Amino acid sequence: MVTITISGKACAGKDTTSNILGKKLEKYGFKVIKATLKTFAKEKGLDILEFEKIYAENSEEWDRKLDEWQREVVKKYKNCILVSMLAAYNVPDAELKVFLTASEAERAKRAMKRDGIPKEKALEYIRERDRVFRKRIRRIYGIDPWDPKLYDVIIDNTNMTPEETVEKIMFELKERNLLKNFDNDS
Repeated sequence: MVTITISGKACAGKDTTSNILGKKLEKYGFKVIKATLKTFAKEKGLDILEFEKIYAENSEEWDRKLDEWQREVVKKYKNCILVSMLAAYNVPDAELKVFLTASEAERAKRAMKRDGIPKEKALEYIRERDRVFRKRIRRIYGIDPWDPKLYDVIIDNTNMTPEETVEKIMFELKERNLLKNFDNDS
């Protein structure tokens, strides 16, 4: 059984990376599990920052609900990739815990492209998401969600393609012999 967690800052490439990695590992039975507050936000018709400010900033309910779901869902799959800003914290015994980051400018550029918003608004959005999330997690859990000690691998993908990011993760999987039970064409 191999569990990979992919965490990181807003717009650092968690979804894109996990989608590509998931396709690469799909033939080995890996399932990508996206477990984020974005799911709850979409259900309420809000973007994630609005949801965090309205529902999560002053309440632990949504975070705790999501955390418990993450801990339980990984038990259902033999091999999985759990994508969440707190995945490594919630599944500390995962075989590989990855943290993705990129410069603010690069993350803002990604938000601009993804959301079709101007540069200044994208930069403001990135900064506010980081601030709100980090403050909330420190309040609820008493941890810094970006503490390098939580992760096995930290990848700054500012100047990397998503495919290059995935190759770094594949390298780590192989280096740690986590793909030893699979055939050699991974």
